Amino acid sequence: MPGSGSADQYDGGVPEPGLIESLRHHLHAGETHYPVRPGMVELRERIGARLTESGLPDRGAEGVLITASEGEALFVTLLGLAVFPGGSLTGAEKSRYSALLDWLDISVEPESEASEGGLRYHDPRSKVTIRIIGDALFKNEEPSGDPSVADAGPRNPSLGDPDDVLIGTLDAVDGMAPFILGFVAAALETVTKITKWKQASSICAPGPSQRAALWALGVRP
Repeated sequence: MPGSGSADQYDGGVPEPGLIESLRHHLHAGETHYPVRPGMVELRERIGARLTESGLPDRGAEGVLITASEGEALFVTLLGLAVFPGGSLTGAEKSRYSALLDWLDISVEPESEASEGGLRYHDPRSKVTIRIIGDALFKNEEPSGDPSVADAGPRNPSLGDPDDVLIGTLDAVDGMAPFILGFVAAALETVTKITKWKQASSICAPGPSQRAALWALGVRP
């Protein structure tokens, strides 16, 4: 859903008229309750396909979890990987998520290659690397709108190694403003652990936000 706050605090754009009509269509059709809890299958398929197009492993819909934001995606990932309580990470000592890590009492050992622009954390206990890719998956690209398009091209180094847990946002999807969504993509076993915490904390990402993302990716009612 759109971000909270007063009108003069928000500058993320105005929804396109077609998007509003699409949301109205689905609401009037009775889509007023929770969608599929890990996220709408069509949306997870499209994110999975974009990962494959970028040269990463084919996760399919089952390897993608939709969240309300990138920050929530990191939060439930830390819980799902049992970094909290009592865990520690190596990575960027100071980042936009320092306050969250401090709140969870998770210590971070500085890592020379970690930076705000390419945020990564490694959990020594689980040997899992968490890479926060922001909007890199969709930035400056025209979406195909077709989840079957999955011809793997050259791997995008900014998306990390194939085994990384990827955390991102759909902020760069053109036409979705002002709706906000995040996602986690990883191997099925890892996503399953993370999904349990997502569903315990907030059940699922808002349906209208997911519909807005699908509309922006070419799905029309």
